[in-house]
Amino acid sequence: GRWSRGLGDVYKRQIQDSYHLPSLGAMLIVGGQIVEAEAIGFRKLGADVQVTSHDRWHLGSNGKAMTATLAAIFVERGELSWSTKIGDVFPELIGKIRPEYVDVTLFELLSHTGGLPSYGSMRRVSSWYSFFNNSSPIMVQRKQFSDEYLALDSEGPRGKYLYSNGGYIVAGAILEKVTGSSWEHLMHTEIFDPLGMSSTGFGVPGEPGKIDEPWGHTLGDFYSPIEPGVYADYPPVIGPAGLIHSTLDDYATFIAEHLAGAHGIDGLVSAETFITLHTPPQGTSYALGWAIDGDKGALYHSGSNGRWYAWVWVAPKRDFAMVSVTNSGQTPAKEGTKAAIKALVKRFKAASDEGY
Repeated sequence: GRWSRGLGDVYKRQIQDSYHLPSLGAMLIVGGQIVEAEAIGFRKLGADVQVTSHDRWHLGSNGKAMTATLAAIFVERGELSWSTKIGDVFPELIGKIRPEYVDVTLFELLSHTGGLPSYGSMRRVSSWYSFFNNSSPIMVQRKQFSDEYLALDSEGPRGKYLYSNGGYIVAGAILEKVTGSSWEHLMHTEIFDPLGMSSTGFGVPGEPGKIDEPWGHTLGDFYSPIEPGVYADYPPVIGPAGLIHSTLDDYATFIAEHLAGAHGIDGLVSAETFITLHTPPQGTSYALGWAIDGDKGALYHSGSNGRWYAWVWVAPKRDFAMVSVTNSGQTPAKEGTKAAIKALVKRFKAASDEGY
């Protein structure tokens, strides 16, 4: 069939060369199965080591959908509810944090409607830079971050959408307090292991001093590769907001779960709970870890730590999904990966119209 031809180096090189990306990976999923997945370019500019479709890529904030799914698992078990409040889990913080945050719910944290400080406010936390080299247990660090973050002034009214990485870190701290296990451990035992995502992990992929995986790149007057290490990513404390890396194969497994759930099939959680994960609060277009295209009924998200970029687009009505990734994180990366998504949409539509 049409799909066996692969994405084609010509199509990908046009995008790569147009946007001057170190590398570009792309994947098309139809009916829950990968039908195309390829990557071209270099793991590190200046080193003649090609990327492969089996390399690991930093997904950035696309990991939020995984954190929301993890929360949903514990809601179904009755250990949490969507209406669980910050003050319910951390009563010792009442009187120490901003009073308007005490009643903010888990659902509001995951839908960015709790009125918490916005995306860039993580750096306003007084201990922010200490987290890069903090040797305390990660659960202690997340509680410390949450305590300080929840003392910051609100930047918007509760109920209004305001994208907040910090809100996802607080949600992660809630999961840790309720379960007694770290978010990292929970992700492995509740999502990665059950789905067979054995090549998925945290932070930037690869080992320092090796070019065994793609390196991230910053862009000034030219690209600079960033060696894996402490300062190659955000500090581990922000994991629930987006510090997951994965292969295209592994990521496809998670996406297929959400495609199936949107079609009424139980999986990690029930089909009913998948609907909750995919339904934004009234008046917003962001559900739980997914942005929503209301006209098309599609789920989508992008993610970047400034050195990588990833897009995912999931269209349940047409039963397909697409992913594009690169190992650079500035505007050309955003536009180049978006162009790859658009090209995949055109290919899917053309093949579908011809009966494939």
